[in-house]
Amino acid sequence: MAQSGPPEGHGEPEGMSPRALYWASQATMCVSILVFFYECFAYNAIFLKRILPAVGKASLVPVFRVLFDSVWVLGLWSYHQAHWSDPGAIPARWRQFVVDCGEALPIAPARPEWQPAKATLCKKCQAARPERAHHCVLCGVCVMRMDHHCPWINNCVGVHNHKFFLLLGIYAWLASLIGLGTSLPELWRLAGVAVGVQSNLASKGGLVQDLEMWDIYAFLLFGLFAFLIALLLTSLLSTHVPLALRNLTTIEDFYENMPNPYEQGGSRISNLAQVFGKFGIDWFLPVRPCRPLSDGISYPRVSGQNFFEQRDFEALTLVDGGVMTEDQAYGGAVGMMHDPAADVERTWRVRYKVRTPEELKALKEDKSTPWQFWDAGNKAANGADAASMAAIRCIFTCLSESESVSLGRMLVHAHVARVAPMWGDALALRAHRTKAASSHLRGGLLAIFVLVKTMD
Repeated sequence: MAQSGPPEGHGEPEGMSPRALYWASQATMCVSILVFFYECFAYNAIFLKRILPAVGKASLVPVFRVLFDSVWVLGLWSYHQAHWSDPGAIPARWRQFVVDCGEALPIAPARPEWQPAKATLCKKCQAARPERAHHCVLCGVCVMRMDHHCPWINNCVGVHNHKFFLLLGIYAWLASLIGLGTSLPELWRLAGVAVGVQSNLASKGGLVQDLEMWDIYAFLLFGLFAFLIALLLTSLLSTHVPLALRNLTTIEDFYENMPNPYEQGGSRISNLAQVFGKFGIDWFLPVRPCRPLSDGISYPRVSGQNFFEQRDFEALTLVDGGVMTEDQAYGGAVGMMHDPAADVERTWRVRYKVRTPEELKALKEDKSTPWQFWDAGNKAANGADAASMAAIRCIFTCLSESESVSLGRMLVHAHVARVAPMWGDALALRAHRTKAASSHLRGGLLAIFVLVKTMD
């Protein structure tokens, strides 16, 4: 059984209203910005400009300034991108795709478990959303491949800014470590002055007279902030980087109903590329991936040999209207998924197993009687009708993907109880909340009869 995961309204701690959460997130963001800028000010205006020259280390100032400021600027740039970027709100093209597909698009109820290649119904928005999308209470929208709502940036972390969030953590962590590492000897000596162990600051040139006590206290405050930031970000990165290396989000880390369906063959670099795009210089810059590997609607699900699952391959073959090798099907699908000029909706139809008009018509016009179902079950169980077996497999597939309405427990009498008393208890079936519910019920009865006849 799947482990119980976070609630559907992600980002809403129990006992707090959305308005309280909003202001708490705003306050946290303001504090983080003030601390981040103070760290830069104290390092440049106090440590580099006043303290290092006072202790006879002026020659180190240019090197330390370039080293610290370059990393700090990258961190600030990452912060800007993470805060202001759209985390991945559901695009209008997907909403139009849902409208165009209508009943042909299977929609499953959202559950705290893996639901690959399934459109799910958001309980908050009451709208269909793509796989890996979740609803954020603070932002009020569903976010594609949502990781969490981060109060430090006052924004959700989703498919479009997950890279910026990770780079922000890495660069801010490096800036704190550089600041601490380059100033540690002076921090130690100034701490002694501040607590009265030393009455003045010794340097290579003698006693330093031009440092004020506020310089010392401000610099020690910088050291405290840098240490706390480094400690906080070490904990944060130790959680989020390993998840990214496994192509997981913090929400998906709770799921246990199946192995990670998005694992890219066990390669950590390939998994990280799902967030950063194909490897290139843009990996190290807070810009959108130059060569993204997902559009946020459909994600590559590959095995150890980098192939689509068999059903996707068969569907692609049918869509193309010709015979393709599995390699060609995989390459063609990836090309459609990431080429802006391609018909991406075609990939979505394959990915989400949108029913054809013929399948919809068959579902709506199915008016078979129970006796016809019984006869079909007999034929299928005896191997006399291969087409019936194919239809039964299709029914099982529909029932496995249709889980929105419980049709209750159905007692199985007569032939079922005679052949297999263990089946005489009940069988729970679920079907779509559509006009075809009665058709699914008859299909479920057929499935029961076939199973019993097979056991005969």
